[in-house]
Amino acid sequence: LQALSGALERGTDFIYVCYNNQMYSNTGIQRSGATPYGAWTTTTWTGKKERQKELAEIVMAHHIPYIATATVAYLTDLYEKMKKAKEMEGPRYIEILAPCPPGWRFDMSKTVEMSRLAVETGAWVLYEMINGKMEFTGYSKRLLAGKERKPIEEWLRMQGRFRHLTEKDLEEIKREIDAKWDYYMKIYGGNEGGK
Repeated sequence: LQALSGALERGTDFIYVCYNNQMYSNTGIQRSGATPYGAWTTTTWTGKKERQKELAEIVMAHHIPYIATATVAYLTDLYEKMKKAKEMEGPRYIEILAPCPPGWRFDMSKTVEMSRLAVETGAWVLYEMINGKMEFTGYSKRLLAGKERKPIEEWLRMQGRFRHLTEKDLEEIKREIDAKWDYYMKIYGGNEGGK
């Protein structure tokens, strides 16, 4: 993150694509700052106790021309964002939720469903920020407009990394997601998704 921050601050002309699998997979499924609260990893056997770091929000602090989030469940959304980023100049950042079957402990045939449910439950948000103007995209835009989120339990149940959760852990996860969406509604809700 330090080298990326330096390049963003200097205004280097490049597209940075972050494949966020919410852990350090190359070293054996270890906890990272992007690991969600409560998730099992080889270094958090009873579940991570800290909140998840929102990488795109850290990037927002650099005031770069283009920031976007995406996932493999919404390929047209991802394609359009990549196309937009390619047409711009300066630093551009696209963060893609990349479910990891061995790390998240689910069957790889469920990867697209896992990605879709992450968005439908509000655990992962689709948006883009162009020159400081936020716009929610796809299903997330519908959630911002008032569509009810699917219960987070649907997404968590599909993943072995959350099997150990207590009711208290589940309530904490719900609180975090509710707080995130309350914030989005307050800041962007009455503004057509941020346009």
